Amino acid sequence: MAIPVDEPLFDAGLLPDVIHNIKGTPYRIRPLQRSDYDRKFLDCLADLTWIGDYSEEDFDERYQWLATKGKDWYYCIVADNGSEVVATATLIVERKLLVGR
Repeated sequence: MAIPVDEPLFDAGLLPDVIHNIKGTPYRIRPLQRSDYDRKFLDCLADLTWIGDYSEEDFDERYQWLATKGKDWYYCIVADNGSEVVATATLIVERKLLVGR
């Protein structure tokens, strides 16, 4: 089952209220959405590293994986200016092996 285009990757309530809207700027911090493909998410990511050829279908497939198998492990966050993604970050929760617990 495909995830709706504007449904966030994770609950936006996990982000502190103070960073959702940066006062005095046009920027909004929020979870990644499937529709961010059209908001130039991959162009933004390509400024950080080489990403190769990534079609919208490839993006949707990876997004679906993040939303299901990567749930509670990967938290992709973007900053947008109302029309395109201008920054991105990902928090990866590493599961440690705790001896004796």
